[in-house]
Amino acid sequence: MNLSIRLFVAFTIILTLLQACIGDVYLPAKTRVQIFNSLPGEVTLTVHCKSKDDDLGFHQIPPNGSWEFHFKANFVGSTLFFCSMQWSDQFHYFDIYIEKRDYDRCKYVCPWYVRPSGPCFNNTDCENWNS
Repeated sequence: MNLSIRLFVAFTIILTLLQACIGDVYLPAKTRVQIFNSLPGEVTLTVHCKSKDDDLGFHQIPPNGSWEFHFKANFVGSTLFFCSMQWSDQFHYFDIYIEKRDYDRCKYVCPWYVRPSGPCFNNTDCENWNS
């Protein structure tokens, strides 16, 4: 083998090993948003979540149940998912994932517990409804 072929083979092997070892650092994992129905009175929660590009449809969450979706954040700080939430005679909106707010605290899972006063991140850090 001549020198240029040897160098090419060595370079290809090194690149393959580097990607195998550290490739996941640069490839974002999927983020899961979990929505838990923590409403009192055994009521069903209906959620409808969207982003600029995706409409995730309507989902009914039974009492004490949950629903989740996942996505890959775009890492430019602009990923946003918002949800309408309806039960009994109540109707509210909430920005369920704002990349600038949630990327560091969520990492791979964003658990939200829906209560009448607003959703609570990780069942402790409660927010107000947008509407």
